[in-house]
Amino acid sequence: MPYYLLLPLAASVIYSLGSIVVKRALKDGVTMDQSFHLTNLVVGLAFLPLLFFEDTAVNWSEVWRPLIMGTMFFAANWLTFVAIKRGDVSLVTPIMGTKVVFVAIGVVVLTGSSPSAALWLAAVLTPLGILIMSVADFRNGHHFLFTIGVTLASAALFGVCDVLVNGWAEDFGAMTFLTVGSVLVSVLSLIMWLLQGRPSMKLEKPQRKWAWGGAVLIGLQAIAIGVALGFFDDATGVNVVYASRGLWVIVLVVVFGSKLGNSEHREQGGAFLWRVTGTVILTVAIVIAVIDRANAAAST
Repeated sequence: MPYYLLLPLAASVIYSLGSIVVKRALKDGVTMDQSFHLTNLVVGLAFLPLLFFEDTAVNWSEVWRPLIMGTMFFAANWLTFVAIKRGDVSLVTPIMGTKVVFVAIGVVVLTGSSPSAALWLAAVLTPLGILIMSVADFRNGHHFLFTIGVTLASAALFGVCDVLVNGWAEDFGAMTFLTVGSVLVSVLSLIMWLLQGRPSMKLEKPQRKWAWGGAVLIGLQAIAIGVALGFFDDATGVNVVYASRGLWVIVLVVVFGSKLGNSEHREQGGAFLWRVTGTVILTVAIVIAVIDRANAAAST
């Protein structure tokens, strides 16, 4: 496996844990606004040290590029929090895996290049897995279409962001590109907080570890994905591996759910089993992508 795919693999595990921790924070009374703004603050701060690792001349005349990316990331992140608040993480997180489809399409539209047939197959298997995960919810008449719609919109925006990072970051100055875009996310969050009338950000002691824990985990995984996209020209491959977060969130819910205050695997019954089946298909897509990337690396 190409070594750089370890970055999205690590990010997928960290993100899965982070989404469960964020869900626990919301259950413990942390408001969505508090969790959202805190996470955006951590994202901005987490990327600042990357400035010290910039080793190329920064093309400041193109600063509008990271600003566009940062604005889209902010909107996508807001939609993600809405979805997590409304739905189960064992449904929302795997559906976020559809981002790989939007990335594959974006690569073709924006760069004129086409992913390999194997990567297209992996991209097609991803939404198939999502559909199977949703079978029980459709059958039981669950009111979850809003959650799916919001999650898909978030995945689409994140997908475009990834294509922009992959195509623009290195020419601009990758480390600075990532930092500028991420700091903008924090600034936009501050502006939203002010427009909301400065809602209280005070957290009770039991809430702090979950709110801060989720924010830090989401920030760390964002760095790993940002570096993978900014320095390696493989947005589709990176995102297929990143889609394994759907698998990891299922594993974490089953193994550590009770300790993290999450009992979805018991509450959802048969629906959870369908979600597990869907993650198996997602895993097949990931294996295909990894093998394809390994073959491509060996041939160069």
